[in-house]
Amino acid sequence: MKKIIILSFFMFGFWSINAQNQLMSKEMERHYLQAVRPVTHQFDQLRNPNLNALLSENFDSASLPTGWTTVDNMGNGNWTFVNDYNGNTLDGTPFAMIDSDSYGQADLDAELTSPEVDVSALNSVFISFDQYFNAYDGDSLTEVGDVDVFDGTQWVNVYSVTSDTGAWGNPDHQIIDVTAYKNANFKVRFHYYNANYEWYWAIDNVMIFEPDADDLATINIMPETFLPNLPFSLNATVYNNGSNTQDNFDVVFNITDSSSNSVFTETVNVTGANLTPGGSYVVTTTTQATLPVGTYTAEAAVVLTGDSNSANDTKSEQLYIIDYPSTYTLDNVYTYITTDMDSSGDDNNLATFDINSGAITPIGPLTSNDFFTSGTFINDVLVAVEYGTNAVYLIDGNGATHKFGYFHGDIGNNSITAIAYDSALQTGYLTNGNVLLTFDSSLNTTLIGPMNNAGLMIGMDVDNNGNLYGIDMQDDQLYSIDATSGAATAIGALGINIRYAQDMGADPTTGNLYGTLFQYDQTSGSTSGLYAIDKLTGAATVIGTEGVDEYTICAIKGTTVSVSENHIAGLKVYPNPANGMISISAHENIQNISIVNLTGQEVKNFDNDGVTAQLDISDLPSGSYILKITTGQTTGTYQIIKK
Repeated sequence: MKKIIILSFFMFGFWSINAQNQLMSKEMERHYLQAVRPVTHQFDQLRNPNLNALLSENFDSASLPTGWTTVDNMGNGNWTFVNDYNGNTLDGTPFAMIDSDSYGQADLDAELTSPEVDVSALNSVFISFDQYFNAYDGDSLTEVGDVDVFDGTQWVNVYSVTSDTGAWGNPDHQIIDVTAYKNANFKVRFHYYNANYEWYWAIDNVMIFEPDADDLATINIMPETFLPNLPFSLNATVYNNGSNTQDNFDVVFNITDSSSNSVFTETVNVTGANLTPGGSYVVTTTTQATLPVGTYTAEAAVVLTGDSNSANDTKSEQLYIIDYPSTYTLDNVYTYITTDMDSSGDDNNLATFDINSGAITPIGPLTSNDFFTSGTFINDVLVAVEYGTNAVYLIDGNGATHKFGYFHGDIGNNSITAIAYDSALQTGYLTNGNVLLTFDSSLNTTLIGPMNNAGLMIGMDVDNNGNLYGIDMQDDQLYSIDATSGAATAIGALGINIRYAQDMGADPTTGNLYGTLFQYDQTSGSTSGLYAIDKLTGAATVIGTEGVDEYTICAIKGTTVSVSENHIAGLKVYPNPANGMISISAHENIQNISIVNLTGQEVKNFDNDGVTAQLDISDLPSGSYILKITTGQTTGTYQIIKK
């Protein structure tokens, strides 16, 4: 997404303020939309019914197919047939689209209609299609995408869409029972209207068919972890291609090693699923596997009595068990080079910033070609989110990426802009720009609440005191975020124009905030690099050597103390910030407390004997300090702020 300064314009007359604001808002989104790399539709052909397709159109000729018609009701813009949209597709092939954005300030009302087909003799009739409806919320209009069928006398609406649905590379798949309207002159129409300088509607793989009564497909299989010697489950998604609702079926899971030996197997008996036509159902193993480092194949096969279509029953994926933590290094900020601005050819590279000098070191190309908007460390593993699909990837310290699954639940089809993780509470946070959500280990999201004053939160993280922070691209400010309500409160200006979607992170040891920020400056030119962000004022200060590329991950492994060493049972430090006495309590006996400034110099030292302690910091200068707390069992760190 870009913020843009309009340098010049030439028009007859003047735009209204609303029209100018609409252009500005749309340009802020365009960077994301154009930067997202296309991915292959993960469901391949498994959704497609196997029998009796009366019409099947994939628009692969990139032109109006024979027998299809288009109507431009306003004379301002019509359906087109394209190979891609800025390099993006629904499933890697051409498709049909109506692109309001390309027609600018013009009212659109356009129809795309199929040829007539005789479905009168069929027992049941369904239509299906893949879509990406990208709605624009920056004006008062609500653009509409209607799907209508002709019942022999008139058009009947069977589906309508007005909000973001689907994504590039991960389209929404609709399957609709239209048996009630079958006739000898049946046809389907895609009608886009009430649009003026909105986004677009992309359509592909349109079918009119009579489905099998009983046809289940396995469309996805994902493990829930990739760490060695830790128990994990497998889950698979079953999709109903048939016309009957399915309650009872089996899913057979199997994992084989590199020598094709089975190392795990389980059959899950599903009852009472109520899996309706066009619906999906997630099945998870009830027992867990524990595997050493290695490469495996995970497979899931659905078994349904009466299902004669075996072609889509089984799905398999490679399963990688990797010792991730050993591949990362301390004192580094891990980042993702998404745009090569110095023509060095290092885009799509994992890289590190030295946390002390700011020097950047590209590690190498990622093994996937995905566009990551944000990342963080979760249980010592680098986790990144792909824009558009909300797919979750694990990235090792060498750049190898492995898809973990998809965020689902309250996030819906909204694209995630930032991810954060509280290691002490084992709680994850997400935002799509202006609402806060949590997520669990199954990647299910739950809405916490709106960020009220926030415009577009593009980076978040939790410091070692459990405080949640975010940076807003629309007003270039640092915010504190209430993790219980989602409310965002501005702390202060960063002092730079972070024109693109960047990220921020917190050092899990010191709690200090950093940002991999791209600063736009019309006069002196754009610069980027690693910045320190002051938690009290919001001010961002560049650290050492600046980079010149665009970075969208800011994830910090830690400095001198690992996260696991930072967990003193029941540790509480309050108040924080403070200007006088600080109280400390823990479930363990506190033996010593050292106060260290951010240059590493010890400024105070206290011996203690008990589960509580009182510290007087009234004589210390204002600023941030690190408490090093030693108990009988461990040594941990905690950041405090002296007001």
